[in-house]
Amino acid sequence: MPNLRVPRVLAVQSDATAPPARGGAWINQRGVEIEVVHAWQGDPLPDSLAGYDGLMVLGGAMGAEDDHVADWLPQLRRLMREAVEADHPVLGLCLGLQLIAAACGGVVALGQTPEFGLGEIELTAAGRADNLMGHLPDRVRVPQFHRDGVPTPPPGAVVLATSALYPVQAIRMGTRVYAVQGHPEIDSGVLADWGSFEEADILEGSGRSLEHAVDELRAAEDELRDSWQPFFEAWAALVIDHAAVSSE
Repeated sequence: MPNLRVPRVLAVQSDATAPPARGGAWINQRGVEIEVVHAWQGDPLPDSLAGYDGLMVLGGAMGAEDDHVADWLPQLRRLMREAVEADHPVLGLCLGLQLIAAACGGVVALGQTPEFGLGEIELTAAGRADNLMGHLPDRVRVPQFHRDGVPTPPPGAVVLATSALYPVQAIRMGTRVYAVQGHPEIDSGVLADWGSFEEADILEGSGRSLEHAVDELRAAEDELRDSWQPFFEAWAALVIDHAAVSSE
């Protein structure tokens, strides 16, 4: 008989205010266990992804190569690079996209205009045909909070979604590695925390007020759930399939 076990995801949290949030809950509801490493508190990252069926890389205020303020980033980039090489399930969110780019030969750079609050992205033809992104509407809103972007994706990456300000909004590498520039995992409470504690220049540069952005996101939470929950569930299915194969 196959060794039936609960699929397990390693979630790396690089910032106190950037938990898996409801994206993590949607994954967990599919029967996938999420083990959160609080890297910002000093929790060590594992040497490898052995024993894990997926890697979830959450957001953070630091840049993808700010090793002087986040000394776990070199190890995290190494784990992500190894996951890409092995086509191990990965889900990168905001900083997670930038880390994949930095780890795998892409370019991470400061954008001219920060994105804050709800923004609209558009699926590319590859995105519409993709097993995960294809669950989304062709044009879909997503919470944003960033000023860094990925103007040049890593070699071999397929761009799945785009926008006017940041042309690389989502990528796939191989068949199981996904990363999104936005924060589809969050709700209005998380955004309110970020606007209260994170860099003021993102708010000022975006030209939007914290109160307006939080109210807009709160009003759209049902819409965002309907759009993005199937995406997270589809990624959870990748993790479950990977666990089943590795247990044979």
